[in-house]
Amino acid sequence: MASPGQRLALYATVGSFARAATAGLPPAIILGVLAAGGSASDGSLLIASITAIAGITGPLIGATVDRFEQPRRGYLLATVILAAASAALAIGIGSWPTAILVLVAGLAGLFHPMLTGSWSAQVRRVAPEISAPRAYAVDAATYNIGEILGPALVGIAYVYDATTPGAASLEVVTVLYLCAGLALLFVKVPHRERTVPPDPLHHALRGLSIFWHSVPLRRTTIISTVAFVGFAGFVISAPLLGADLAGDAGTGALLLAVTAAGALLGSLLYARRPIRRVGPGTLVVLATAGLGGLMALLAAAPTYAVAVPLAFLLGVMNAPQLTSVMQVRDRESPTHLRSLVFVAAASLKTGAFAVGSLLAAALVAWGWRPLLLSSAAIEVIAVLLGLGIARQGRRRRTPEHAS
Repeated sequence: MASPGQRLALYATVGSFARAATAGLPPAIILGVLAAGGSASDGSLLIASITAIAGITGPLIGATVDRFEQPRRGYLLATVILAAASAALAIGIGSWPTAILVLVAGLAGLFHPMLTGSWSAQVRRVAPEISAPRAYAVDAATYNIGEILGPALVGIAYVYDATTPGAASLEVVTVLYLCAGLALLFVKVPHRERTVPPDPLHHALRGLSIFWHSVPLRRTTIISTVAFVGFAGFVISAPLLGADLAGDAGTGALLLAVTAAGALLGSLLYARRPIRRVGPGTLVVLATAGLGGLMALLAAAPTYAVAVPLAFLLGVMNAPQLTSVMQVRDRESPTHLRSLVFVAAASLKTGAFAVGSLLAAALVAWGWRPLLLSSAAIEVIAVLLGLGIARQGRRRRTPEHAS
């Protein structure tokens, strides 16, 4: 039988490949559309289709996963369908009608939550002996690794593929999804009957009220969700930044990998020396405000050489935000609602990314600098909204919920 450390490593392998694919898919779509002669606005529509469906269906997907007798089969199905969808986009962009492409993107969005929030909810089931801080530091690192690997491979494929640039980027995403499915064959996810029996589905969905009754969860969810609207603008502006400052949109996708490298370093530093002077909820507030400041500086970058270190620092600042959000979810989630809470929260962020993609589509004509400035402003708005709405329930806070 595999040791807890080995099981955690296998979990992280699946997560890294899966998150590399999900992180690489948006820039791959943008690059594919640009290569086919379309505009970034057209690519934003397809990205919004994926993220909107994921955001709408996420809570139901999370509640359903809690009811799978053999969850691994569901995850395997998700990897296959997502691989097929990205392959179809590689073939269809530039030749298929937009309506068909939107339907394919929507299908990908339906299974998107399975490999984001839903997989995060399984880490404590795969390796229950591992402490929560270590387990979620590893899980956060899989996002960081994925966000390095996915955009980097997508950008390299675009730069070096002279025949069908952009299509190769989506083919890379397809391979990453298939690698996640292959690694999943070696991970033993406990059957449902070996864990807490689920409540009826409609009872579980009522559990979404925890997002309001738990003040720390409410605050961090609002902040991280609204902040992701701004992050979508950063993702979509990156290829345009690369084209303007470096002469190649592919270098913009590589900039996303630089950001993820900073996030990985930040996660490793945070896991080694966690910040204990403030709680995770407070750290989410401070980190989000810092992200807004760095986006504003990036919008003013005069050269690509200046943009690279700023993007790296953006990733370093993102690491404590993500890890702290995970810690709050873990602390505030009842055992029988774990997948629902994790997936619902992740789906809200995915839906926010859809909103951000549509907003970016409307603003992209102004250029990448105004788009990044708008993203910076949204980060600040996220903090103000989170703090303001959280105060409505401050009187009901209990000592154990302090953050």
